[in-house]
Amino acid sequence: MLEMNLEFIRGMLFIRLKGKLDQNTYTKLNDCLDQMIHEKKLKYFIINLENLEKIDEKGIKTILDRYYDISVQDGRLVLCGVSRFSISNQSLRSLFFQIEKTNNELSAFHLINI
Repeated sequence: MLEMNLEFIRGMLFIRLKGKLDQNTYTKLNDCLDQMIHEKKLKYFIINLENLEKIDEKGIKTILDRYYDISVQDGRLVLCGVSRFSISNQSLRSLFFQIEKTNNELSAFHLINI
């Protein structure tokens, strides 16, 4: 099960994930991000993984795909709480670590600084 808490603050969407982001739940995040990027035209996202129990390749791919969508629109995506996870797939690891990361949401907020 995946729970998502969304909060919009000063042009940035904070997405706090809890539970599992895996092959059974990734569509929930994917659909949410697609709507925010393509329909609502949001460009700045902070995804907090601090309370996430598990993330698999489908979850990582979902974040990467949306990262590329946002980057094309000159937006930014920052991750928090990534250090809790070990990512075993080498190709996904190299792609995943292209995304900016911070220790907490406040640091991410200041990093984006729109």
